Amino acid sequence: MKPNKVIQPIKKPIKRVSNWCSQLWDGFSGKDTRRLKQLQHRLTLSRENEANLTQQLEESTQQYAQLQHALDHQQSLLASSQQALAASQRECQELWQELDELDAFVTKSHLQIQSLKTELENRTSALANCEANLGVLQQSKSVEASSPITANLPAETPGANLAKWKIGFVGGHDATRRVVTRTLHADHGLIHPPVEIPPHHDAKTSQKQLKDKLAECDLVVSIIGYSSHTLTKSLSQLKDKGALKASILIPNSRGVSGVVRDILSFVNANPDLV
Repeated sequence: MKPNKVIQPIKKPIKRVSNWCSQLWDGFSGKDTRRLKQLQHRLTLSRENEANLTQQLEESTQQYAQLQHALDHQQSLLASSQQALAASQRECQELWQELDELDAFVTKSHLQIQSLKTELENRTSALANCEANLGVLQQSKSVEASSPITANLPAETPGANLAKWKIGFVGGHDATRRVVTRTLHADHGLIHPPVEIPPHHDAKTSQKQLKDKLAECDLVVSIIGYSSHTLTKSLSQLKDKGALKASILIPNSRGVSGVVRDILSFVNANPDLV
């Protein structure tokens, strides 16, 4: 056979293989090399990003730990503040309770002071009248042993009959009221036992009690020199309101003779009141 005829049939396959090998080599040496470099570059970038992210993660973890520590510290401070607030509230409640107790004590003390002032006024008045009536006691003893008091009355004071009269005494020394009552019974016909409101009843006698005790009296003798202002004021208020039918007589003297004289003068001047 001719050489050309032998070579010609295999020439085309060899050429194809040669082209394929050339393309394969070009691929390895060209495009694939560039793609491989690109992949390597991306891998390098990814590793750098990974390193950066790892570093950021570590920093974030540290920041989280610091924030958690700060949060725990703040929560501890908050718990301490809440405990201090609760203690302050309890202390405040105790202080308010003590203040209420102190206020009640002050109010009670004020009432006691007022009571003591009233008692002091009464005792001061009683002491002054005791001194003033010391002579009355001596006089009453001499009157009981000798002559009736009417012998000492002025001549211009005529006798009076007190048989119909109901008399009340407000205030006055016990001895004064006793001797005046005995004199009016013995010498002037007084029949009805007088109603007596002693000065030591000042703090206990209300206006209603005073009104009830003096309701039937025709004449009330108020010896203001030996009676507290409260009792005298209550008597005056009852009279102003028309709660008493009795006339009010305030003697010019606290002695026995002066009281008897003023009573007889009033009765003589007002015979038609009873």
